Amino acid sequence: MPNSKPFPSKEADLNNYFITAVDYLLVSANATRLLVSSGNQTLLTNQLASWKAAYALTTNIDTRTRTAIDNKDKAKVDLMDTLRNVYNDIPESVFTTADRNTLNIPKRSDTRTPVPVPSTKPIVQVDTSNRLMHEISFTDENGSAAKPAGVHSCQVWLKVGSAAIDPSELSFAGSATASSFELKFKGEDAGKNVYYWLRWENTRGETGPWSDAVMATVTG
Repeated sequence: MPNSKPFPSKEADLNNYFITAVDYLLVSANATRLLVSSGNQTLLTNQLASWKAAYALTTNIDTRTRTAIDNKDKAKVDLMDTLRNVYNDIPESVFTTADRNTLNIPKRSDTRTPVPVPSTKPIVQVDTSNRLMHEISFTDENGSAAKPAGVHSCQVWLKVGSAAIDPSELSFAGSATASSFELKFKGEDAGKNVYYWLRWENTRGETGPWSDAVMATVTG
């Protein structure tokens, strides 16, 4: 579930949610049916008490200090984390309509959106300012700095010396999951031209079209 779900964004509503959800989970029949462990029951009880005390201080102008706000924020995160853990441990088949309505937990979709095959190509830049090293950076051709939907990495292929005419001439340098990729060269490569071809790869290993070839010289 998304990080903000199933919790309301307004703290007054969140306070009501915490009280309702914890009380519901601690009802003996619900705790047994929803597999809430005794350890989590104790944790929920203690964390709700901490939240109530911390939240009350921040709603009073006379006690709303920076420390009170920090304590309230920590109590909120702690309780949200525990509730998420409890919810994640509950099998989907156990949830009733009343559970979902009370806890604000929607039914998970049974269908998965297929991962698309990459249809765009990377735009490649090579920083040659460091001796015997190339730092390759890339963005999507649509102008976004983020990888396209479903893309896991960017494959980096190269040829040293002369320009490649066919992909069969390329050597695989590696896959970059971040927005840049570093390659180090030997002293004997100083002054040589390196031709780079890049392409996106999705989470299923399917690849998109090749980038334009980019040439960079190894700085000696």
